[in-house]
Amino acid sequence: MREELVALAKLAEMDNSARDNESELKQIPEHLEELRTGVQTLETMLAQEREQLTAAEQLKTEQSSELKDRAEGLQRARKKAAQAASIREADAGEREIEANRRIIKEREDELGRIGQAIEAKEASLAEREKDFEEAKSVLQSEEQSSKTRITKLEEERGKLLNGRDELIARLPETVVKRYERLRTGIRNAVIIINDGTCTACRMALPPQLTIELQRADELHQCPHCRRILIHKNVIED
Repeated sequence: MREELVALAKLAEMDNSARDNESELKQIPEHLEELRTGVQTLETMLAQEREQLTAAEQLKTEQSSELKDRAEGLQRARKKAAQAASIREADAGEREIEANRRIIKEREDELGRIGQAIEAKEASLAEREKDFEEAKSVLQSEEQSSKTRITKLEEERGKLLNGRDELIARLPETVVKRYERLRTGIRNAVIIINDGTCTACRMALPPQLTIELQRADELHQCPHCRRILIHKNVIED
């Protein structure tokens, strides 16, 4: 068991040396995905604002067309009132003139509001397009630099973990499974101690456990933090 504990200590030291490297390799894709999500969100917002602008411009066109029709109607009403042959026809003409004037005023006010809304939307759209282009540029730059960084990190990891498979081959499968399960949940799954204290959780170990650790007859875990414990004397002998 002593040789297996030595191999396990070396394996843990190797994994610890590559931990930051592997963490960065995991973080890079996550960061890129966040950037892509941001770009997609901006693109969706852009499409929505463009649709809103198109709808506003279409409404402006419709209102302008109606305003033109009403202006022509006003001219006809005035002509009709001027040619009225009776008071009744004149009154009817005046009512038609007033109705057209009222509608023309409403449409002019509405066109003013639509024009303001279009100007605000165009300004907002310009800012959104600027943000979108900047976000795309950042994403493209990050994607390119990330490829270079990932290649470098993978090369470094390969060097740091060189010989790992050989160490695993020297360990029982049950030990490897226990170790891998522990290291996915906590940092420093294997702790080297030189006294009666677990250096990970700072808790005192039972005296009998300290003696058994020095014997190196079996695999032991800290009763408090559940990390695998190996006595310093075992790996130095």
